[in-house]
Amino acid sequence: MKFAYCAAFAAMTIALLSCEERHPDNFYDIDSVYFNNRGTGNVLTDTTVVTFVYEPLEETEMEIPVTIQLLGRAADHDRPVSVSVSSENAVEGTDYLLPDMSGAVLPAGEYSFDYTVTLLRTDALENEEKTITLELHENEYFTLSLTEMAQTADTASTVNFSIVFSDMFTSAPAAWEENVLGEFSQAKFDLICKVLSIDPDDFNDAAVMTLPKQMYILEEITSYIDEETAKKNAGQAFDEDIIDPATGDPIKFE
Repeated sequence: MKFAYCAAFAAMTIALLSCEERHPDNFYDIDSVYFNNRGTGNVLTDTTVVTFVYEPLEETEMEIPVTIQLLGRAADHDRPVSVSVSSENAVEGTDYLLPDMSGAVLPAGEYSFDYTVTLLRTDALENEEKTITLELHENEYFTLSLTEMAQTADTASTVNFSIVFSDMFTSAPAAWEENVLGEFSQAKFDLICKVLSIDPDDFNDAAVMTLPKQMYILEEITSYIDEETAKKNAGQAFDEDIIDPATGDPIKFE
């Protein structure tokens, strides 16, 4: 029994030593990168949807940081990462801007970095969503060992990341009060924010956009529309933003 015990102990020790030797070698030999962008609940996502509608009207750009993560050991020197960007309906320089080559580099000693895409606010975004897709590629510095990640709800790509952007609403802002301002429309929203210099994001905060404030907004914007409509009827220059694109008539808050 004593011999059997010693033999078993020796075998287990050898096995453990073997694991200790192989695991670091396998891991540290990896030099790989992947997209590591997380949304609500720290869930990995391969798509983000953004809109300019809550940005002040004078804001014409939006920066979207896309995190690229290292799988392996940090190095003592900078290492370029190969990233391509494609789109079927967005044009670089018109709809978005990319960082220069120095923006696609994993810095020395770091395990991740942000590749920042700048979205440009254009008139087209008021009627159309645009999509750009970033894709990682292997190069002399990095492989793509991890291409997707399975999660509870779905499987997310870790080598492709899409940015969907527009200047449109998918639903009314959280604090919009239909009993005061009527059915929501983007034409109403844009006119209010422009004429009364209201931060668009205020409409997502009920503590800011109180009922009395919305009643004040209704009074002011209705008066403004009446004044501009009178100019229009008199053949004078007027604010064309008072016209509802859906009807061709002045906007009505009802």
